[in-house]
Amino acid sequence: MKKFKFSLQKLLDIREAKEAKIKNELMKFLGIQNRERMLQDELRAKIKRYESEYSEKLKKGVYSAEEAMFLMRYVDTARNAIAGAQKRIEALQPTVDEIRGRLVVASREKKIVEKLKERKFKEYMDEFNRNMAKENDDTNQKLYQRNLR
Repeated sequence: MKKFKFSLQKLLDIREAKEAKIKNELMKFLGIQNRERMLQDELRAKIKRYESEYSEKLKKGVYSAEEAMFLMRYVDTARNAIAGAQKRIEALQPTVDEIRGRLVVASREKKIVEKLKERKFKEYMDEFNRNMAKENDDTNQKLYQRNLR
């Protein structure tokens, strides 16, 4: 019996490639969002660190108005940058949701063809096993006939 060959393999390959392309596109946008979130986290950590350093200086009585002004300007700038990053994250969210929807559809389409391939392979294996059993029966019957003579 000849080797199993799925007649729709090209279609399956195309659907797998389409799914991979959409996954890559999704990863690109999620990467951008994650970089923005990391920027926000870094800025929040710096604000916290600078504020704690300044409060330590205040407790020790070693502070200056210049440092206070610098800290206030930095905190304002950092908070504006955090807000800007949040706006960019939110602006990307509809695109991410749309790509996720396309990925779900592409995954379903690929899964359909994969299920069909599995079913066809099972049919092939059942036929192969039937043929092997038939050949074994024929061989055994010939041996039995030969032994009777």
